[in-house]
Amino acid sequence: MNEEGFLYERISRRLLEQIGAGSYAVGQKLPSVRHLSRLFQVSVNTVMQSYRQLEAEGYLEIRPQSGAYVRHCDVHDVPEPDGSRYPLLPVEVSLSEEVLHYMELHVMPHQVRLGIALPGVEVMPVERVTQTIREVARHYPQETWDYMHPHGFPQFTHHLARRSLSYDVPVVPDDIIVTGGAMEGLSLALRSVSRPGDAVAVESPTYYGTLLLLKTHQRRVVEIPTHPRHGISLSALERVFAERGVSACIVSANAQNPLGFTMSLERKQALSALARRYQIPLIENDVWGDTVYEEGALPVKAFDDDGWVLYCNSFSKTLMPGLRIGWAAPGRFQRRFLELKQLSTITSTSLSQIVMGRLLESGFYAQHIRDLRGTLQRQVEATAREVRAAFPPGTRLTRPTGGCVLWVRLPGRVNAVALFEKAAREGIHVFPGGVFSLDNKHSDYLRLNAGGPVTGAVVEALRWLGRATSELAGGCVME
Repeated sequence: MNEEGFLYERISRRLLEQIGAGSYAVGQKLPSVRHLSRLFQVSVNTVMQSYRQLEAEGYLEIRPQSGAYVRHCDVHDVPEPDGSRYPLLPVEVSLSEEVLHYMELHVMPHQVRLGIALPGVEVMPVERVTQTIREVARHYPQETWDYMHPHGFPQFTHHLARRSLSYDVPVVPDDIIVTGGAMEGLSLALRSVSRPGDAVAVESPTYYGTLLLLKTHQRRVVEIPTHPRHGISLSALERVFAERGVSACIVSANAQNPLGFTMSLERKQALSALARRYQIPLIENDVWGDTVYEEGALPVKAFDDDGWVLYCNSFSKTLMPGLRIGWAAPGRFQRRFLELKQLSTITSTSLSQIVMGRLLESGFYAQHIRDLRGTLQRQVEATAREVRAAFPPGTRLTRPTGGCVLWVRLPGRVNAVALFEKAAREGIHVFPGGVFSLDNKHSDYLRLNAGGPVTGAVVEALRWLGRATSELAGGCVME
């Protein structure tokens, strides 16, 4: 590419960064061609080339005799973050009280539950699961009463291992350790590879539970910029790895919470290769992996040929949170992981393991998850349509590839905590975005759960949130 080509690409990228950061809202006029020509010290034709490119890609609308205006674009259409521009320094975590405050409303009756990320009970096979629990308790009374081996119930772990047949290095039953949900697995993994005071790399934004886990275990955090479509910035992560700035990294490559992206196979391979090259453990939280809308999404663990990935998963999001059953494949750290498991909870619930073994063996879970993917995708798309219709101009949201949450950027720099407090008084539970990163980086974001059917109550709640957002914005957003 010649020098002029590089210049117009640089201008395009800079404009997209500004649009992505909210400096220019939907419908707002961009600087004139002559102004940008003077600002960047380039020709008018170079700026026009940049504007035409952005118009062709759908970001701008060029109006004759008027200028260039920002068109609607989703959050995930912003350019990938350049890791070299971000300070990647370890910091302390202090979010516990905030998160607990935001979670309290979920258990209160008569709430419209748009806060906690969880598929609605309406879309779950409650009767089939409870029937299986009754059958297991009747036919396996001694096994459900007694302790289970830490490696788990064979029928359960064998079926888990078979799910990895397409991996470069498949998991075998002896690689698996059963846990009390994914959070126990993440905790054991973190303790297996790091010590108090160590720094750990995370996505930004990331699941608030990850930040709470790091605080509880007295680890510091290095936030890595993360793109809403491509995932964690590999260049920024490699920079931190090369400087030996962290002891481990925690990531979600499939249907990440809250952004909803699924990393490409190439980027998953590259992520595994980074962990291997720099010998830094990668803790993978794949709790939403089974909900990726396109069947067959592989985890980073699928490309782990040297054991540096500690894989953690559970059935809490895809079947029944009350079963409290998860599993881990900790790779080369298995011995230490198993020691910590035995010192903490010894083993995991026998009843849950036998129940899941039956559901996996019968083929029921495989069919359920195929149905659930389609249901969640339809519910997310329907919720997104209602948000676009109800919220004021300038609101932007992700297009998830799995899971059941929408990451919504509020217009006019509306403070999501203020919206949370107003909504709580109306019986609507939402989750402010500030707790998904440190230093309140995402204070104008909202995470909305779309795990349940879009009922009349949900539609009315979204319309109320839209009106409240307009009031908080003070009329400063533009059409």
